[in-house]
Amino acid sequence: MFQYLFFCICFIIQLQPVSLMALDPCSAYISLNEPWRNTDHQINGSHGQPTCDSQIDGEWYRFTGMAGDAMPTFCIPENHCGTHAPIWLNGSHPRESDGIVPRQACASFNGNCCLWNTTIDVKACPGGYYVYHLTKPSVCFHAYCGHFYDICDVVDCQGSCLDSDCTCSLGTTLGPDGQTCLDENECEQNNGGCSEFCVNLKNSYRCECGIGRTLGSDGKTCEEIEGCHNNNGGCSHTCIEVEDTYQCECPRGLVLSEDNHTCQEARATLSLEDLPSELYSIPVHRESFLLTRTYSMHME
Repeated sequence: MFQYLFFCICFIIQLQPVSLMALDPCSAYISLNEPWRNTDHQINGSHGQPTCDSQIDGEWYRFTGMAGDAMPTFCIPENHCGTHAPIWLNGSHPRESDGIVPRQACASFNGNCCLWNTTIDVKACPGGYYVYHLTKPSVCFHAYCGHFYDICDVVDCQGSCLDSDCTCSLGTTLGPDGQTCLDENECEQNNGGCSEFCVNLKNSYRCECGIGRTLGSDGKTCEEIEGCHNNNGGCSHTCIEVEDTYQCECPRGLVLSEDNHTCQEARATLSLEDLPSELYSIPVHRESFLLTRTYSMHME
């Protein structure tokens, strides 16, 4: 009996390392090599149809071939990477010693660099490449981007030089392979010095402000918009000066939203109980019949 137990325990211990090795994502991944995934691929009304990553669903992936070397870590404009809302990595790539790390992935659309976001896992592998555990986008048209990063320049040194002596341009940092210059995410350090929102760009970054505020002269601090002369007061349509302040107004058919700056279509749902009886003559169950109308509002 004891011999049988001993044999079973040894058998389990011997199998465990083999199982762990098979699960290493650096050697068990799916290649994403479609050329349209690259950040240089742009679509428009006359060139190409938008794609959607509906087939991606919780596996480990590596960007190869014409798709690029790795995911871009800076905001990608809409209608790039073969889709309407390209997905980029909002954070730096890890080092090999970091193991598997979580990162935010953002989809850019309609001027918003992170209109949609999700969490993915990233791992740096021996050999200087990365693998990504990607989640399926909740809507179309979203697709994950790949990017070709620049190769560093050999340092022009006097005397003897090491093979690893390499320099990258401003806004980039040397990758784990000792050759690739990865984008430096300035927003990860003290929010880039921005008082509100920091958006990482290729080899650079920019600060942004919420509705009703604008960037100050330092390009980092947000200030209240004091009048219509400054960026139209932050109003999406008409800005009106009122004594020592201002207010936003909307054209006919639109009303102000809760932020008091953006105009939107006004919709209301009415019951027949709210209408004069002479407007309808067909017998109906008033408590179950609803009539939807669109109201127009004009502020004089």
